[in-house]
Amino acid sequence: MSGTRLTGAAAILHALKSAGISHLFVNLGSDHPAFLSEFASQSHKELHILTSPNEMNALSAASGFAQITGRPAAVLVHVECGTQGLAGAIHNVSKGRIPVMILAGTVPVTMAGEIPGSRNEYIHWIQDVPDQRAIVRQYMRYEHEIRRPHNAAQIVLRALQFAMSSPQGPTYLIASRETLCEEFEETDTQVHSVRAYEKNTAVEPIGLSPTALSELANVLLAAERPLIVTSYCGRSARGFEALKSLAELLSIPVHENAPIYNNFPTTSFLHQGHQWNGGGQLPALTEADVVLVVDADVPWIPAQSRPSSTARIFHLDCDPLKESTTLWSLPCERRWKCDSELALEQLCAAVQASDIFKQDPSIRRIEGRKKHLEERYLQRKSKLRNAEEPRKDGKVSVPYFMSRLRDATADVHVVGLNESTTNLGNVADHLCHDAPLSLIGSGGGSLGWYSGAAVGASLALRVSGRSDDLVIAFTGDGTWLFGVPSCAYWMAKKYDTPFLTIIWNNGGWASPKNAFLRLNPEMAQSHQIEGRLSDRVMTSITPSPEFGKIAEGAGNAWWRQVTSVSEVDDACKAAIKVIREEKRCALIEVVIDSI
Repeated sequence: MSGTRLTGAAAILHALKSAGISHLFVNLGSDHPAFLSEFASQSHKELHILTSPNEMNALSAASGFAQITGRPAAVLVHVECGTQGLAGAIHNVSKGRIPVMILAGTVPVTMAGEIPGSRNEYIHWIQDVPDQRAIVRQYMRYEHEIRRPHNAAQIVLRALQFAMSSPQGPTYLIASRETLCEEFEETDTQVHSVRAYEKNTAVEPIGLSPTALSELANVLLAAERPLIVTSYCGRSARGFEALKSLAELLSIPVHENAPIYNNFPTTSFLHQGHQWNGGGQLPALTEADVVLVVDADVPWIPAQSRPSSTARIFHLDCDPLKESTTLWSLPCERRWKCDSELALEQLCAAVQASDIFKQDPSIRRIEGRKKHLEERYLQRKSKLRNAEEPRKDGKVSVPYFMSRLRDATADVHVVGLNESTTNLGNVADHLCHDAPLSLIGSGGGSLGWYSGAAVGASLALRVSGRSDDLVIAFTGDGTWLFGVPSCAYWMAKKYDTPFLTIIWNNGGWASPKNAFLRLNPEMAQSHQIEGRLSDRVMTSITPSPEFGKIAEGAGNAWWRQVTSVSEVDDACKAAIKVIREEKRCALIEVVIDSI
């Protein structure tokens, strides 16, 4: 029986579409002629193909898309050079367990014109390396080479199985130019099932066993001062709601430590705030007799905050052993590998079905805890509102700006991207967000994610029917430069994905300076160093770049610099108007105390 003739590149694209991938971010090179032929044919209209002049922006855009939709996006880059150009975004999607598919060509594997795709440019020799896959191997859930076009679809679907099975993460596939160019006849034979997406889906979510549910439900019901600590339970709306249901059912406080996603309503009296670096001992962690850690890479930093030595600790996680982290430990009574959204739903049901839950001692414990936490919440809320008061010298603080931005966006749904480094907590504490997936982070520690992620998040909201949502990227001045803004604002203009950028300009990289001072506190007031310490330890960014002009030149962005509290309201209103009415990016540079 005669079938359709396809190239290897066409087979890959058909496999992506069959798996429901709708967006492919590309940075093209001499290994991609077969892909360019497919793009020119207009035969893949269901697949949105978007050019990114920078590879890290491309992968960050795929990350932002996947984080909002829960569905993977794909990235296509050029041989080993483009693979290295993905840079720190590889680290972010790996550590953040973000499902993305990364595709790359390789140099041709023949050099005398033996078959289509053979070497015919000098660069094909220069870009030949011994092991291209080794560049990213330790970050991948799965990596492989497609050697023949006949099973390209099978390998793509296998990679997506790994990307979407818990714990999720990135996958990487390579193929030579000859493989991408080679034609083969696609027929409906006995191997069809290995190319069918519906036969090659991800592993189903894993819950808790009946024994585990009974044990954990009884522990929580008997606890006087339980506490839940999480970092990424809110990576899905279902996980967010399941955690909220359990916490409200038993009046259990929730603390977010180094959160990648917002996991719990910040306006709830149960919310205990956020911590990254600093902040001291968390009171709720001190008093807890039971701590339930749910999806957390760093539930606490022992040097600054830790539970009581008598506290009972339990751990639910999709990756409880942190398999890609060499030094890690969380001593606890029980740990379970599970999908938290399902496990927490099960746990809620188990608690409600328990006779103990309905008994007077449990009811009194829950009510007593509720009163205690309501009083603590009022104290915390008062402290946050005091921090939002305008300074007497007229200079802008991050809490003050956040309070004014919050009022300016009161009638729109905000999706925040938080890469504010030393101001991560200020943004999270003062945004007052209650909906799932309304404040997300990079997932890792490689700065510069915000810009591409804003483009990807905007595209994700568009396909989700939420084009009216406002994407706001919060970033420091140093991080802003890491984000290759010239590329990102160009992409935003080309693909009609306007977003608001808030730059906290403190004149440098505060994080490395703070790290230095934690180990050398005596240097903060030392007279041994002439001039500003930040200049001497090379963490200063002076003179300050003209951030707005860079964004304007790259993507016709509107911009304004804010130096005093009197300028904040007008800047916020103007920026939002530009985005909503003119469909242009807007940037506000907020000048805060210099480091």
